[in-house]
Amino acid sequence: MQESICPRCGTKSHRLHQNHRFVVKDLSWGEQLVFLEINRRQFKCESCKKPFSEELDFVSRRRTYTKRLANKIIKEVLDSDIHSLAKKGVVTTEEIERMLKDASKELDNSKPSSLKRLGIDEIALVKGKGNYCAVLVDLDTSKLLAILGGRTQEIIKETLIGWGAKVLDQIEEVSIDLWQGYKNLVTELIPNAQVVADRFHVMTQINQELDTQRKKEKRNIEESIKKAKSVSKKAEYEQILEGLNKSKYPLLKNEDSLNEEQMHKLDSSERCITSSKSNA
Repeated sequence: MQESICPRCGTKSHRLHQNHRFVVKDLSWGEQLVFLEINRRQFKCESCKKPFSEELDFVSRRRTYTKRLANKIIKEVLDSDIHSLAKKGVVTTEEIERMLKDASKELDNSKPSSLKRLGIDEIALVKGKGNYCAVLVDLDTSKLLAILGGRTQEIIKETLIGWGAKVLDQIEEVSIDLWQGYKNLVTELIPNAQVVADRFHVMTQINQELDTQRKKEKRNIEESIKKAKSVSKKAEYEQILEGLNKSKYPLLKNEDSLNEEQMHKLDSSERCITSSKSNA
């Protein structure tokens, strides 16, 4: 159908002005990035006489990625963080920030119904700038309930109070990060709910502790090499050190995400840590 509606004056136009190539990012095919090349038509308004490009129902205005890709990224960022997702190379940090802002505008701000498990989390909008926003999620449906303008207790409290006592009283569980301020807020406003630690933040803390121990073991072995009095003992320590070198990724990532070489490195690292402790 050769017609489109002018976004300026709302007039339906049939005057095709020109065609132009438009490329947008779409859902990946496995690990392969997918781009859609679209013939996007440009019309000339019969009323205001100005050219305009036709609107596409699967791409938001002035965006270079599909709506379904944006929806997928928003769900993933709630289980991870912006910069970890950006490192995958599918979308940039700036694009993820735009996706979140667009999603925030589209939320109807209505009170959630049948909410039993609430997730309160925060997302860093700009790396290293201390610019965070809080997000509220229905954990049972993975539905995004609200993206707030900040992460302070006052901002979150205002939103929760706005939901009303009827909504808050039916919440049975609230998942938060390890900040005491969030726990105090939940205890005050949702006293019937059980407070649980968010899985992502727990794993982050565990990984930090594990990496700290890994570095400590390396330093101990390096010091033992310097103090070794025999060639055989020095060689033994050097073998342990070799097993610990470049072991951070295999130790901290999920086992099912490792390839064969990384699995071998993981086994070697675990043996070396055990051997290091027995030599201590």
